Amino acid sequence: MSMDAKIRGAKADHVEGGLRGLVMAAEDLLGEAARRAPLDEGTLRASGAITLIVNRQRFDGPGMMAAAIAAARAATLGGLPVTIEAEVSFNTVYAARQHEETTWRHPRAGEAKYLERPLLERGDRYREVIRLSAAKGGSI
Repeated sequence: MSMDAKIRGAKADHVEGGLRGLVMAAEDLLGEAARRAPLDEGTLRASGAITLIVNRQRFDGPGMMAAAIAAARAATLGGLPVTIEAEVSFNTVYAARQHEETTWRHPRAGEAKYLERPLLERGDRYREVIRLSAAKGGSI
């Protein structure tokens, strides 16, 4: 194995680690946002989802992690730059309005800005999880 191949392999491990850290952060954010989302029948809270994006290719549902890792690893081993993102969303027709309407009351539970606030509150922790995971190749 050439030195270049070894370096690309090490980079691939760090990219995979960063992706794993990103997923840990996204899962934590999804859980906290769902807990804070307004509650009526639970439909909004249950609609939360994570989508992984690797070089603009979107992965969601069962197997998304393995597919995203494979895409990131292939790009890295091929010497290509890799951009990884996670998208946390709530998928009802009223999710955005519930999120933005700060004057609405939620007598059963929940609050406006249910996704934004935990991201702002925990952003530093999420960045650290991603950094540590990338540095250790995903084994934190």
